Amino acid sequence: MNWDKVWTINNWERLLFGDLFSKGQVGGLLLTLEIGILAILLSTVFGAVLGVMRHSRNPLAWVPAMLYIQTLRNIPLLILIFWAFFVPPYFGWETSQFTSVLIALTLFTAAYIAEILRGGIRAIPEGDIQAARALGLGRLQIQLWVILPQAFYNMIPAISGRYIVSIKNTSLAFLIGLADLTEVGMQIGNRLMTSPVEVYMTLLMLYFIVNRTISYLTRLLENKSRFNRLFMRV
Repeated sequence: MNWDKVWTINNWERLLFGDLFSKGQVGGLLLTLEIGILAILLSTVFGAVLGVMRHSRNPLAWVPAMLYIQTLRNIPLLILIFWAFFVPPYFGWETSQFTSVLIALTLFTAAYIAEILRGGIRAIPEGDIQAARALGLGRLQIQLWVILPQAFYNMIPAISGRYIVSIKNTSLAFLIGLADLTEVGMQIGNRLMTSPVEVYMTLLMLYFIVNRTISYLTRLLENKSRFNRLFMRV
C-alpha cells in the first residue's frame, strides 16, 4: 500500500480545497459541500412548496405539482445535469458548470422532498387540524403553525436519507468538468498511476465522514423538544 504517496500535504490540500490557495479556484471537498449544502437548502424550500401544492385539493395546484414530481423522479440525474449544462446555450443563456449542477441537483431533489413532505402531511391526525380551526386559525396559519411543523418532524428520518443522497450525487459533477472531490481524487489517481485503491479509499472515507455528520445532525432533531425550539426560532 502506497499511503505515503497519496497522503501528502499537497494531495490533502487539493482534496480538501482544490486549487483555492494556488489559483484561487475552489474545488475538492469544499466545492462538494458548497454544491451539496446549497442544493439541500434550495430543494427543501422548493420541495416544501411542491409538497403543499401536491396535497392541495385545487387541481390548479396539485396537477402541475404531480406532473413535475412524476417527471423528475423518472429522469436520471445524470441526464438532467447534461440538460442543465448543454441546453441553455441553445436559447442564448450561458450557465457555468457550478450553476448547471446546482440547478439539476436542486430540481431533482425537490421532487423527492415534495413526496416525503406529502407523506408527512398525510400522517398528521385530522383532529389537530380540526382543533386549530376551532381556535379560529386561518388556512395560512394552520399551514404554517400546525401542519408544516408536524410534517417536517414526521419526515426527518426520510429527509436525512435524501440529504445524504444529495451529497453523494454531487460526485456526478466531474462529468461536465467540475473539480469536485471525485474529480480531484481521479486527477491524483491518474497522476500517481500506482495507487488507485489508496486514492478511492480516501474518497470513501471523506464522503463517509460528511454523510455520517449529516445523519448525526438530523438525528438530533428527532428529539421533539429540540425540534420545536428550532422551528419556533425559524
